[in-house]
Amino acid sequence: MDLTGLILLAMLPAMALTMLNLGIGPFGHPKFIRHHVSYRKRPAIMRHIIQLVCGLILVAGALQLLGLADLTPSSHNQ
Repeated sequence: MDLTGLILLAMLPAMALTMLNLGIGPFGHPKFIRHHVSYRKRPAIMRHIIQLVCGLILVAGALQLLGLADLTPSSHNQ
């Protein structure tokens, strides 16, 4: 799998962690709010690092999907 596929695949857990942090989507439902509360009890520095990595993954994936960044290996550059 090339880098593009890896980033697009990594966007799924990155968005899930972002939703967990914000308490939206399925994590805002009363049945699952306990997951949001337990995540918010983690140390702030750990949550910030996780959200930074998630944000970078989501931005890289969005740039790739919009065609603004080319992350595929080129055969003519070798």
